[in-house]
Amino acid sequence: MRRRAGKPGVTLLWIHAGLLVLSRKAIRRLLLVLALLSLSNPPAQAADPPAGSIGRLNYAGFKAARHCTAFLVGARVAVTAAHCVARLRAADLHLLLGYDKGAWREHLRPVEVTRDAGGADLAVLCLEAAAAAVAFPWAEAAPRPGETLVVWGYGRPRIHALTRRDCPVLASAGREIALDCAVAPGTSGAPVLRPTGTGYEVVAVVSAARGRAAIAVRPQAAETGAASCGD
Repeated sequence: MRRRAGKPGVTLLWIHAGLLVLSRKAIRRLLLVLALLSLSNPPAQAADPPAGSIGRLNYAGFKAARHCTAFLVGARVAVTAAHCVARLRAADLHLLLGYDKGAWREHLRPVEVTRDAGGADLAVLCLEAAAAAVAFPWAEAAPRPGETLVVWGYGRPRIHALTRRDCPVLASAGREIALDCAVAPGTSGAPVLRPTGTGYEVVAVVSAARGRAAIAVRPQAAETGAASCGD
């Protein structure tokens, strides 16, 4: 019996379909291998900020109410931007650590406010009691242009929740750092953090927005200690 030859076009179509199935299987296997390799050697990632180490600094007076961001650098020591506490008494301030959508972990009152001796936009708050949250350590190494730092703050429009921004360093001159990220009102006083692989360290404090850039201030040596608040 003579075998009937198949149509060449159909045969070629089957061959192409088979190659396509094989290539898809090969791609799936390659992706699986890559996933297994990534699990065996995962990249180092910085953890979220220690719970309650950053808070919303609130002021509510007879004619005005406003807020900034502040953070712990010691059990009884918090830091914010100096313009956030200008012409305000310590007794009028409320620090809500771990604030999120109307709830907070700790409510502490500052008993003393010390502004930067050199006139920089930085202030140290001595708290009425020791906080339970873990404080941030100060960074020793200066920021490098191109290095990506992290800012967590209560900026608009999300004033009731922490917002994260990844901010490359544009330039550093003296105690000022220019960051390539826009910050909104309410972010002033927020920590500029460097991921360490296991957490964060504080490089500077957010001071202002200048166009599409954020300006942050580095502390003086005396402000990196907690002795002034009795820690």
